[in-house]
Amino acid sequence: MHSLEVTDLRISIGGRTIVNGTTFSVGQGQRVCLLGESGSGKSLTAAAVLGRLPANAEADGSIKVNGIEVLGIPASKRPEDARVAMVFQDSAVALNPLVRLKEQLIEPLRRHRGLSREDAAKAAVELAESVGLPDPEQIVERFSAELSGGQRQRVCIALALACNTRLMVADEPTTALDVVTQKRVLDVLKRYTAGQRTPALLFITHDFAVASELCSDSVVMKDGDVIEQGQVHSIFARPEHAYTRELIRAAQAATVDPYVQQFRDELAALRASEAAEVAARPVFFDVGRVSRSYRMPAKGLFGPRVDRTALEETSLAIAEGERVGIVGVSGSGKTTLLRLMLALDETDTGAVSCQGKPVRPGTVRALKWYRRKVQYVPQDPASTLDPLMTVRALVREPLVRLGVEGDHDTMVREALESVGLDATYLRRRANELSGGQAQRLAIARAIATRPDFLLADEPVSGLDLPMRESIVALLRKVSEERGTGIVVVSHDLSMVASLCERTVVMHGGAVVEDRPTRELLTAPRHERTKELLDAIPTLHVVPEGMTPVAA
Repeated sequence: MHSLEVTDLRISIGGRTIVNGTTFSVGQGQRVCLLGESGSGKSLTAAAVLGRLPANAEADGSIKVNGIEVLGIPASKRPEDARVAMVFQDSAVALNPLVRLKEQLIEPLRRHRGLSREDAAKAAVELAESVGLPDPEQIVERFSAELSGGQRQRVCIALALACNTRLMVADEPTTALDVVTQKRVLDVLKRYTAGQRTPALLFITHDFAVASELCSDSVVMKDGDVIEQGQVHSIFARPEHAYTRELIRAAQAATVDPYVQQFRDELAALRASEAAEVAARPVFFDVGRVSRSYRMPAKGLFGPRVDRTALEETSLAIAEGERVGIVGVSGSGKTTLLRLMLALDETDTGAVSCQGKPVRPGTVRALKWYRRKVQYVPQDPASTLDPLMTVRALVREPLVRLGVEGDHDTMVREALESVGLDATYLRRRANELSGGQAQRLAIARAIATRPDFLLADEPVSGLDLPMRESIVALLRKVSEERGTGIVVVSHDLSMVASLCERTVVMHGGAVVEDRPTRELLTAPRHERTKELLDAIPTLHVVPEGMTPVAA
């Protein structure tokens, strides 16, 4: 018996066909990846499997979970043997922000495994530890807002494991993770799936390198159609479709190896001239000895509450028009530093200045001057975009609120077209977009106001590889043509290498390396930098006739 059988699945929304006759299966003890670029129909197929299709979607065909027909049956009304566990792409909206993580883990353990509350509490800590969360006994007592994006994603994986199902669907579960944590999570998924007593796995991704490390079989989708399927090794070695071949080429390019070789060739000639050019620019951001700690929940009813340092005293000077990458493992302090630079949080010590003027949290009116100069690209667009607003209204809103002069409708269209979203998207709502499309919308919303600086938190983490290349090219073009500076928080060193002149490596709330990107990648000094480079996934199988990227 197959854990999942999808036969001639067709899904349409508003008369527009999104999935067109998809057929594939996931056998017991199998890990199958569903591959394709953003908008190919992967996530909507997963939604049908889970019984979570939008209300305005129409579907026909067949979906069987453990031999039970479930198409059209909501998840809450399915029989026990047809349950499916899910790891969502957006961890911020998958977790209840008002309930401690421990209680969220206890609920499925009691409901689906029949454990007592005491045993479930112990199992919750064990699950947190199994997915690599630091200090699991303490971290499960927190709320989701107190965790980094990567930590939240690991909690989501623990929740799926707690459900004790025979099938797990994971929708881009590693896009928000640094490469070190990603490797750990992939090891967890390998250990806890595709066994006789563990669930089969349907893994949805655009990352061929991750798929080649985790899955045995793959299904490649394009524009709602399955164009290839079979064993990963066979498809990756001998792709029949040009689209598959292009995705594999993009996966090969998404490594640091080509940049390392290029930087070695260029370093001697460019080092002196580039250093002099950056030094001559006026300082835009002056981050002076800033630090931030957070009060942690008490252990027990009368236990003491302690402060946890998220960011040690840190100083950075960033020049006008400079492109800087901030990298590090989950929980290293990257996002905390970015929040201080965005004036979304108070500093404990020190201050952030923009062109000599102090920046601190305040009212919309008080910060209007700053928001005109600095815009933000969020990591989780679904949690920042109003699902009831249209794409046109979302991009137009900052233009109106910040008083930007000009033809707003023209500026909206130009911003959307620059990120690959045409006029047909103007009337769609944010909740009708795929994860990659929502990320592109967030970038369009940020660049529409023509800011002096972009602060971006994982701006391409939710994008397929071809779109990732185009977005990085777009950000570089915006920077070079408009003189826009960019600070990118990312775990993707290849993206940082292709975009940023300078890279800051963080660990444990402190900066451990801050050097020109060329120097850092060709001769890393700190162990944490070397660890990040070593953990980058590689494509294990390449097509015949395609030259592999040098190791």
